[in-house]
Amino acid sequence: MTNREKEILHLLLQGKTNKQIARELGISDFTVRDYASSIFHQHGVNSRVELLAKKMKNPNI
Repeated sequence: MTNREKEILHLLLQGKTNKQIARELGISDFTVRDYASSIFHQHGVNSRVELLAKKMKNPNI
């Protein structure tokens, strides 16, 4: 996982929207969406809710 993916993962887990993340990082909403899709794929989930549930079960992700 790249540093940018880790940064976006952290913001996703804080409950921020793609738009909020994009503004905070100075990138486009579409770029955030692409990163989020990659993060979901890497963790074997399909949504933020599944990602959060997985994080709650395993805090080390």
